[in-house]
Amino acid sequence: MASSSKTPAQQQRNKYMASVRARGASGHNLWFVAPPLDPAESSLTLCSDLEFETFLYLEGSPDLPGLDYGPLRLQEGTAGPNPRHFATATTLNGTRLDIELRPEATQPSIAGRRLINLAVLTAAKIRIQSWRAIVPAINRCRSHTLNPVIFRCRQLLQDSGERTILNISRELASEDTALVVGALATMLRTRELLSDVDHQPWGPQTRVWERGHG
Repeated sequence: MASSSKTPAQQQRNKYMASVRARGASGHNLWFVAPPLDPAESSLTLCSDLEFETFLYLEGSPDLPGLDYGPLRLQEGTAGPNPRHFATATTLNGTRLDIELRPEATQPSIAGRRLINLAVLTAAKIRIQSWRAIVPAINRCRSHTLNPVIFRCRQLLQDSGERTILNISRELASEDTALVVGALATMLRTRELLSDVDHQPWGPQTRVWERGHG
């Protein structure tokens, strides 16, 4: 009679896949995304829901203004739970970090490297949900010149401090609402603004403020 026992490696992979399924995610979906600060033609192919969540997590990381997905582009078309060099990031103080997606990792990040595992993604579920809406809000405005709208948003926040998106849109009623939302989303992505989207889903009641103001 054949043994039904599994090797430690098989047991670990089954545990990983069970964790993925428990999240309602798939290890096989393909996502085609446009990083919002990259050139419009620089699309990125992600090979699983976890990679998509990692992309959104990083786009929403307020301490990482610079994100280069070059390492991932070199691996496009390959998928799986193996460790993945996902991106190279630049922090607000200019430090460069290697970003690695290691879903099963339990060790902490070390100097020069940031590890993204299932626990990190689970803890950031509101951020990920928010940036699933914020990234398209930026990309929808690519064909428009946002600088004048960004200037008006900046002036308003400098004069009055923290505001909701709804309030800013009403104050700038002469501007197209989609452009106001796109401008605020862009300012979040460039890390000029901070917000509460790590704790409350992105929407009209999202609060934004200048970095260093709050």
